[in-house]
Amino acid sequence: MQITHVVRQFHPAVGGMENVVWELASAQVANGHNVRVVTLNRLFKSPDSKRLPSRETLAGIDVVRIPFFGSTRYPLAWSVLKFIRGADIVHVHGVDFFFDYLAWTWPLHRRRLVVSTHGGYFHTPFASSFKKFYFATMTRLLLSRYAGVASVSTADQRLFKTIRNRGVALIENGVSIARFAETSSHTPSKTIVSLGRFSRNKRLDRLIDFVAALSRRDPGWTLKILGRPSDLTVADLQKLATSAGVRDAVEIVPLPSERHICEIFGQCSVIASASSYEGFGLTAVEGMSAGLFPVLNEIPPFRHLVERHRIGMIVDFSDPEAAASRFFARWRDIAMDYESHRRRAIDASARYDWAGVSRQYESFYNSVIGRKVRSILDVGVGVSTFNDAAKLLDKRFEEGKPAAVVFASAHTLNTTFDNHEVRTALRKSIVFNDGVGVDIASRLLFGKWFPENLNGTDFVPDYLRHTRHRYRIFFLGARPGIAERAAARLLKAAPRHELAGCTHGYLGERDTVTITSRIRESRADLLLVAMGNPGQELWLMNHLAETGCHFGFAVGGLFDFMAGAVPRAPQWVRTLRMEWFYRVVQEPRRLWARYFIGMPLFLLRVGRQWLSGPRVPNTVSE
Repeated sequence: MQITHVVRQFHPAVGGMENVVWELASAQVANGHNVRVVTLNRLFKSPDSKRLPSRETLAGIDVVRIPFFGSTRYPLAWSVLKFIRGADIVHVHGVDFFFDYLAWTWPLHRRRLVVSTHGGYFHTPFASSFKKFYFATMTRLLLSRYAGVASVSTADQRLFKTIRNRGVALIENGVSIARFAETSSHTPSKTIVSLGRFSRNKRLDRLIDFVAALSRRDPGWTLKILGRPSDLTVADLQKLATSAGVRDAVEIVPLPSERHICEIFGQCSVIASASSYEGFGLTAVEGMSAGLFPVLNEIPPFRHLVERHRIGMIVDFSDPEAAASRFFARWRDIAMDYESHRRRAIDASARYDWAGVSRQYESFYNSVIGRKVRSILDVGVGVSTFNDAAKLLDKRFEEGKPAAVVFASAHTLNTTFDNHEVRTALRKSIVFNDGVGVDIASRLLFGKWFPENLNGTDFVPDYLRHTRHRYRIFFLGARPGIAERAAARLLKAAPRHELAGCTHGYLGERDTVTITSRIRESRADLLLVAMGNPGQELWLMNHLAETGCHFGFAVGGLFDFMAGAVPRAPQWVRTLRMEWFYRVVQEPRRLWARYFIGMPLFLLRVGRQWLSGPRVPNTVSE
């Protein structure tokens, strides 16, 4: 895959976003992708503003640096269009000039655009009212040109879903956990470390006041502030420490090397951040990878981090006395079970390893392109041939991973549009494409048809004839007597398999408990459910686990067709993709609305998806 990242600042610039792009691009190169980074040719913080090389290769990454003019808050760099040609994915980092310009010029370049949010542009209170207005109007409009939005935190996801309710995935930033792995003190130490830029939004003034309050309770506590000067200097921080009466307890280390950071971490047991704004909380996770206990300010990304991993604590640094009291009381317990807290922090950081995050982005890109899955009305539909699908199911069975299998037609996807429960059921299932309507949607949204039509009526018998495995099958659904006739015919066509049981689909609430127990006692491997849409999908979501089956297939009208209760269209009609019309002629009262009202409605909704941009389903991390 040809991946082009577009970001304002990159190596040799130092910062959170620069580090994210470097690590992600490096992981993608390691995975065999062709990766380019397009960035600006001057560093914003460089005192001489010298121009960097216009082109170089760094660790396999093709780095292109382009000229710009105007404010560093919104630098104008028109030539970016020259360097995104041929890209399969253009990944924009941050919401800035590049985000706006590439959206406006999309009719010229027509590249697949995705954006990582990195907090949007709300890091500082500067022009906050204008930012909110611009976000709600222009940013909302321009997002329609972005096939996917990768939120780097739950706070970002909530923010961006206020202006785009679909196509917003959660992919939290990775962390180079190997850099500082297990470098913290092996014994309890009353030294706290802070890591990050010396900037006002990091609220280092409050952190210093916190340490002053802590020192009044125990003079043994000290603070080490590591980072890069920004809108605060070393002298500014020294003045704050002096004013708080802890000048001797606070050490400030500007621009430390990685080796020096490791050495300092070895003297510390706690990492603290009083920051008033974070897109993700990178330095907190870096500290956790070292084994440091995180003490973090009351902001959403930090609270999410602590609550998810149940490590560390949240305090309100705006009240340093109360924060110090809470931490001081907790410290006794931490010190008594220090190695356990240290190990839990290290283990929690492992989920942010860049190798795993890179795989999430690769899946995200593939969804945007429509390579392995295609998001239609916020449901991911697998892209498979029959052979691919059969191999997938066989592998899932061998791995012991139970799953519901759904064949999504236009009617199926229509039912998910305003029904969150049905959409959830499909998104928890293996979903294959069924019918000409879904194929048209694929062509409109992704520029290509599905490789094969995998409707359940044909797929299930074919799969049972070709699978490597021998299944015990339970038939559930349709009118009384139909399931038995369907089972006899299906097992005659695929005689390797065994009948585990049959029952009709007219079940009440009380019957469900009985039937799930019966299916479990039958030791069925595979459950076929024919209860109509969306009843069968919801039944599988709610009860498949109770049955003990490996697979549950939502098979629609399969039993009626196999039993001969409803005739199939002739083969030539199926070849012309007109079986839907044949069925309407057979059952006009039941099906005319589904096809003559439902299909235009489905295509209208797909058209709205095309206009609004999303090509990935919303996702939420565990």
